[in-house]
Amino acid sequence: MPRRNSYSQYYGRNNQNNKSNNQNNNSNNQNDNNIKKIIKYIDNLEKLSDMKPKDYADIGGYADLIAKELYRKLNTNQLRKFFGAVRSIEKNKKWEDIEPELYLLKPKLAVSLGRKLIPEEFYNIMKVSMKKIDIGTDEEKLENFDTFVKFLEAIVAYHKYYAK
Repeated sequence: MPRRNSYSQYYGRNNQNNKSNNQNNNSNNQNDNNIKKIIKYIDNLEKLSDMKPKDYADIGGYADLIAKELYRKLNTNQLRKFFGAVRSIEKNKKWEDIEPELYLLKPKLAVSLGRKLIPEEFYNIMKVSMKKIDIGTDEEKLENFDTFVKFLEAIVAYHKYYAK
């Protein structure tokens, strides 16, 4: 009789583990869907400055959801390195000075992805966001770039919160 109890306890425990694994998989699928929805949302924008701070910077906003999903996959050093490069570009005040530096960030991101230093989700979010910067007049492009910097800054802040 003890064997049956142990046997049933074992299988009962396995069923509980399976339920837990299924819940984790569902959570991961939900997070993947969140990232895909954010990418689709950004891709459907006419220009990046159409994304309002409330949409990306608020708790539960796009930056929060991205950081929550990626904080285990995205190394803080890699995120800060990329953010530092963006901040150094921000020091330029004219679009003609920003534009070449912005385009040179894209291959740097690709190299980081190829070396598996950043997750593909982060690469895709940055790629679609950067695509929406070089749209409109020079003044609008500067506004788009400013939105990009603030969006990335919010991701960095939430990433720090979740990676604590």
